[in-house]
Amino acid sequence: ELDLKIPLVVRLQGTNVDEGKKLINESGISIFPCDDLDKAAELVVKLSDITSLAQKVGVHAKLSLA
Repeated sequence: ELDLKIPLVVRLQGTNVDEGKKLINESGISIFPCDDLDKAAELVVKLSDITSLAQKVGVHAKLSLA
């Protein structure tokens, strides 16, 4: 079991990408899969901003995919 304090962005490629994404989505863990490295980098920046703002005001924010 993972107790992640911040969201984790992963870039997935390969034969079993769809199965991997399904496992990640069903895990309930704040892991955000991306197909593209540039999009993953953009998402990391956005999530970092959100997480930093939440920490500054003392708010615990749990992020998940919509």
